[in-house]
Amino acid sequence: MIVIIIETLAVYFIYDKYQFNLQIDFTVLSIAIVFPLVFSITSAYQKRQDSIATFNSFRNKMIELTNLFRAVDGTTNSDYNTFFKDLLVLQKNVVDHLIDQKSNRMIEIRKHRKEIFYHLEGFKKHYNEREKDSIIRVKNELFEYAEKLNTLKVHATPISLRMYCLIFIYLSPLVYNSHILASFDKNNFLEFGISVFFSVMIGFILMALFNIQQYIEDPFDQEGFDDLKFDEMVVGDQEVLD
Repeated sequence: MIVIIIETLAVYFIYDKYQFNLQIDFTVLSIAIVFPLVFSITSAYQKRQDSIATFNSFRNKMIELTNLFRAVDGTTNSDYNTFFKDLLVLQKNVVDHLIDQKSNRMIEIRKHRKEIFYHLEGFKKHYNEREKDSIIRVKNELFEYAEKLNTLKVHATPISLRMYCLIFIYLSPLVYNSHILASFDKNNFLEFGISVFFSVMIGFILMALFNIQQYIEDPFDQEGFDDLKFDEMVVGDQEVLD
């Protein structure tokens, strides 16, 4: 933000000093910068919404799987609590993996899939065919959502498009400052101040939009106001039976 403001002011006064006159329609800004920037923000926002929906589905499948397990004749509250706590460990690993950019716990999470399968298999003598099919299906869906969350973390919105936007934001003062200088009377102090204000404001707005895209790019890192609120979304310990 500071760099673009300094650049904008420098270009403004250089153009003014050398009376540089480059008449380019502001439509160029819309085509070259604003449109791809808005598209990039929309992609990041859609990624955030997909992340919220996927984590909510992951949470619901945890609860559904434990409910199915407890509904089977022959399982006790103790069996239920042990199984639920095992799923809470899985949830913690998934959340830690999503938040920590340097963490890669997917191998551990995938290993946990086998452990949960073996845990459920230990009670297979209590299942009828319908219960077995339901438990296996929900277990597979649970880990399918875990894999999708990992995919959303690993794959960012198009980096090339974001770099393109950033380059053109830095080049934008070269385009619009000449037009602003030609639109105002620099000998009038008020108009001079307004022209400088508009010159800085355009660069500020473009960089602010780019920064917004950067903040919502990763909805898991807990560094922005719009990240997933894991504290309010995760399954809590209090949901385990006594």
